[in-house]
Amino acid sequence: MSLLDKDSRIIMASELAREYKLKEYHCSESAIRACAQALDIDLPEGVIKAACGFRGGGGGYLDRCGIIEAGSMLISYLYGRTSPDEPDWPYSYLICLLHDRFKECFGSIYCRDIFPEASKDKSLPSCINTYTQGCEIITKLLLEVDELLDNAPEIVRQNGVFWKDVVNKL
Repeated sequence: MSLLDKDSRIIMASELAREYKLKEYHCSESAIRACAQALDIDLPEGVIKAACGFRGGGGGYLDRCGIIEAGSMLISYLYGRTSPDEPDWPYSYLICLLHDRFKECFGSIYCRDIFPEASKDKSLPSCINTYTQGCEIITKLLLEVDELLDNAPEIVRQNGVFWKDVVNKL
C-alpha cells in the first residue's frame, strides 16, 4: 500500500466513486472500482465484472444496495476462505459490521428505501451521495480490519452463531 494516510484513502474512494458515477458506471461497479483503487487492491477484471449485476439492488430489483454488495465482495475477496477448514467468522463478522454501518448512515440496506430519498434532489445525479458515503463506509471498515478482527468478541469467533444477532448485541 502506498504512503497515503487513512483519511486520504477514504476521501479518495469517495471522489473516485463520484467520478465513476458521472462516467455512468452503476453503484456496484463504481463502489468496487473506487474502493479497490483507493486501497491499492489489484482486482482481476472478472471480479469487477461480477459486481455489475448487483446494481440497483440486484439487476434493478431494488433489493440490497449495490454498494453494500460491492463492499461484501471486497471483504470476501480479501478475507474469504477457499476451504471449509478455514474459519468463516472473519469475513462474516466484517460483512455484518458493514451492514450495520450502512444502515446507521442510510437508515436501510435496501435500494428500494435508499433510492427514492437519494434521488429527490434533481440537481444531482441520482444516488450520488449514496455512492460517495457508501464508499467511505467500505474503505474505512477495510482500513480498520486488523483492529476489528483483533478485538472481535469471543462469541463472534464461535462457529454456528447467527451473526446479525451477535453483532447487534455488541
